Amino acid sequence: MREEALRKVFEHAEFVDNWCAAHGGIRVMTALFGSQNYGTDNENSDVDTKSIIVPELRDWTWGDTEKYNTTLVMPDGSHAETKSLVDMCKQYIKGNINFIETLYTPYVDIAPGWEWLYEAFLDVRDNVSRHNLYKMAQTWLGYERQAIERAFNSTSESLGYRPAYGYNPKSLMNAFRIKESFIRFFQFNRPFDEAIDVSDMRNYLLDIKENPMPLDVAIVYKRDLLNWIESAKAYVKDHFVDKEVFNVDFYFKSLCEEVYVMLGKEEIVECG
Repeated sequence: MREEALRKVFEHAEFVDNWCAAHGGIRVMTALFGSQNYGTDNENSDVDTKSIIVPELRDWTWGDTEKYNTTLVMPDGSHAETKSLVDMCKQYIKGNINFIETLYTPYVDIAPGWEWLYEAFLDVRDNVSRHNLYKMAQTWLGYERQAIERAFNSTSESLGYRPAYGYNPKSLMNAFRIKESFIRFFQFNRPFDEAIDVSDMRNYLLDIKENPMPLDVAIVYKRDLLNWIESAKAYVKDHFVDKEVFNVDFYFKSLCEEVYVMLGKEEIVECG
């Protein structure tokens, strides 16, 4: 584990705690997402996080929870994304891989008193990552296509597009990373955390990112990756069915209801 990354997670957690003190809500957990989880980080990599916030009871009751879904910019330029408890659970239910990885990362800070909820998440993380492999694969391949499109989108200069090379090396690297993780998870049946950890390909992937290739070569890779998506779709159609093997919707709704009732009881005690 990289101690510097964990220290940054703690800083993010404190930053979110301060935001909650000013705007309301209670932070439950702060977890890292991104290159440190994949083994593709370097000394210049930011530490970005996602935090879960339990809204104020009044906001939750009246459905006024959108303010808890925001992205805070840290002094060093890294991002601390926040989600209300319900909206974070919705991302888990959808099979959003960028959120599911927060259930596996070792870089996490749990707020005192909320360890039980975090443990409830961990208890089902493997069920969550595999509750509907057909839909999960569609989501994964959607991210792959987005990475490819972003790599050659000239309007995304702020996201790493390099006019001198005609494409975005970082996004192209991500396309290769996502492809490799897909193969490990869906075809080799590796656990989610092992599938997204491509540290054994670190040098190869970082070379794609840090040593841009000629544009004509990059375009050939683009074509190959798009062709691979079509073959992956065929593989998914042949091997998986659109069927849930675990009712994630019921599980997370029940957890949210438990927290809501707990908050209500606490407020009654305070008022009494």
